[in-house]
Amino acid sequence: MSVASQQAARLRRPRGDSWGAAIDRAAGFLLSTPALAVLVGLMLYPLLYAIWLSFVQWRPAASAWIGLANYERLFADRIFWIGLGNTVFYTAWNVSAGTTLSLSLALLMNRPTMAARFLRLAIFMPAIISAPVAAMAWLWVFDSDYGLLNQTLASLGLFETPVPWLNSPFHARWSIVIVNIWLGTGLSSILFLAGLQDIPKELHESAMLDGANAWQRFWAITFPLIRPTLLVVLVIKLIGSFKTFDQIFIMTGGGPLYRSETILIYLYRQGFEYFDFGFAAAVGVVFFMIVAALSLAQSLLLGRSPK
Repeated sequence: MSVASQQAARLRRPRGDSWGAAIDRAAGFLLSTPALAVLVGLMLYPLLYAIWLSFVQWRPAASAWIGLANYERLFADRIFWIGLGNTVFYTAWNVSAGTTLSLSLALLMNRPTMAARFLRLAIFMPAIISAPVAAMAWLWVFDSDYGLLNQTLASLGLFETPVPWLNSPFHARWSIVIVNIWLGTGLSSILFLAGLQDIPKELHESAMLDGANAWQRFWAITFPLIRPTLLVVLVIKLIGSFKTFDQIFIMTGGGPLYRSETILIYLYRQGFEYFDFGFAAAVGVVFFMIVAALSLAQSLLLGRSPK
């Protein structure tokens, strides 16, 4: 084959490859169209309907257009800001304390011992228990009169009078923090454990030969290499904390004095107790915007994480 023929063949090959790739992409889109149509129908229609509903005064037969009145009422409602503040409070503690505890437990579980294997099972157990079931169990633990926690503290002589864990505005908030951290520790600990086990052991062995202690090895080797896992855990905890509903609804119902009220509890109350669906839709739209912002932050953080 002459040089000119070889060059012509090389020029023709990309066009054929591009046509083949285009056909493959078109076939992929065509085959996935039914599933995408169902997915869009199940997600887009409810979203658009909720947005429309947030601009009306809902009535069973004739809803009246009221524009931004629901949003003006929402941002002027003191209870909404209390719920948002409580949501941020729970999120801050779940992200900070929960992540620290999860990483500490993962370091303990990352050992080739039988105790570490048993610890993995015990730590992951809350992740496979549904939140309502866990909330009912914690109701018994935090019961003021017969709860396990108060009985244990009384037997140790630490308190003479029972602590109102779920009946006091101060204690109720911290009780929810404890339950949230307990529920979210299992999954995040296993994620950290997977990241730790992906680190080559040769790196730690070489650092030990160079005289590095455990603390130096953690900051120089472990922490940089688990940074992508850390970002995933942080975002999962951030979004999950904003969506906390079951355990708070069962344990305190948002009380006492709205001290454990969250955005979702507030939304539920407006929609299914007061049947003000237009106003509840406005709450849902605002909540959707918050979660969408968190999801965008997730994409940006993961996109900037080292490979």
